[in-house]
Amino acid sequence: MGLAGEISNQELPEQLQKRIMELEHLNRDYLGMLENSYDGLLIADGKSRILYINPSIERIMGLKYPDSIGQTTKGLTEAGITDASATLKVIESGQKETVVINSINGKIALSTGVPSYDSNGKIHRVYCNVRDITDLNQLKQKHQQTQVLALKYLAELNQLKKNNNSEIIAHSKEMRKVIDLAYRVANVDSSVLLLGESGVGKDLIAKIIHKASPRNEAGLFLKINCGAIPENLLESELFGYETGAFTGASKEGKAGYFEFVNKGTLFLDEIGDLPKNMQVKLLNVIQDQKVTRVGGVKPREIDVRILAATNKNLEEMVMRGLFREDLYYRLNVLPITIPPLRERREDILLIAQHYADHFNKKYNLNVKFSKEAIEILSKYDWPGNVRELTNLVERLIIIAQETVITPEHIPPKYHSACEPLTLEYNYQAKTLNDAMEEFENKFIAQMISHCGSREEAAVQLDISLSSLTRRIRRLRKSKLTLVND
Repeated sequence: MGLAGEISNQELPEQLQKRIMELEHLNRDYLGMLENSYDGLLIADGKSRILYINPSIERIMGLKYPDSIGQTTKGLTEAGITDASATLKVIESGQKETVVINSINGKIALSTGVPSYDSNGKIHRVYCNVRDITDLNQLKQKHQQTQVLALKYLAELNQLKKNNNSEIIAHSKEMRKVIDLAYRVANVDSSVLLLGESGVGKDLIAKIIHKASPRNEAGLFLKINCGAIPENLLESELFGYETGAFTGASKEGKAGYFEFVNKGTLFLDEIGDLPKNMQVKLLNVIQDQKVTRVGGVKPREIDVRILAATNKNLEEMVMRGLFREDLYYRLNVLPITIPPLRERREDILLIAQHYADHFNKKYNLNVKFSKEAIEILSKYDWPGNVRELTNLVERLIIIAQETVITPEHIPPKYHSACEPLTLEYNYQAKTLNDAMEEFENKFIAQMISHCGSREEAAVQLDISLSSLTRRIRRLRKSKLTLVND
């Protein structure tokens, strides 16, 4: 018994010695980890006095060991060595805190402090991890610069796309605004209403919107003229039909245009000609993004962007009850008004030259416009806009026997803007009414002769063709008309 107790007493110092050695090894490992940590490590007491810093703190914060031991982080902040302290934030809040520090040596650090409490519930220690984010911040700045550069290149690319678009010519400030707006609205799915006179290029703007949008890759672009499809066929063409929906229907049924362009863009041209009963159904499709075929009951999900265009005054049609107000506001989310050619005359020369080159290449010719011919075209008002100008250029290129188009080649009506109309006031009338009828007769006769056609004369007189015809008939009844049939 005594021997056993003696052996135990002898073994106890050995066990303690072994345990002490283990603790020393563990302490060296902990200390090695602290001393070799890439992140800075700092230990402070409850009054912000620094108790320990590792070498990385010297690299990141510029603090020196052992000079900084015993100093307070509050004092370092007040001295301007740092502009913030996680230790102070922890002491103030009593919880874990993270701050960004700008040190006196130009480094930027992210410091996180964690509190440790004594038995009385007071902060006993604050353990801070300090990470150098200077390089990370520089990378962030470079990333932001790269993003800005990428946006710049994207803008330049879009500009090149616009400049290289052979379908539309735009040099004037007014038309450039229209095209820029078209590119801006391309990336959203809201409905667009294109407004403008016939022939200004509404379909080309619609194509630009689709081509610049994500839908260009996902789906098709389809143009539908609402005034060209018979009313009894329009519903089945737009929405499709089921088997046996009506006499003559396909046995398999048929998908409509909305289903056909799913994920794409449907361009409804001449939307003002859409029948009233179809306006209700179109409104429902736009609102619900669902379409029900003729003869069917099950709605089908679709994802179609609507672009619409008209040369009519839809607001006036709404007031007159010819167009649904709710559909008008659904379509008019993003209105784009395309100016007529007479309001952007600087484009006339470019458009004429562009199509001259196009038709010369098409017909293997080499015909050019003289300066005088271009001047005549530039002063004309072009009621038919770009379409009318394009047609005239093609006609002149084909019929010109010389290589240069001169004013003699241009039809008389296009000279009207260059040559003022004069009237001789030599009346034989005896009353004011007779004199007014005589003046109207001579004026209309000379205008028709000057313009070359009644249609162009009506445009110049700013009246409808039917109104001009009625005036001629009235004058003919009074036997004053000088206009020949």
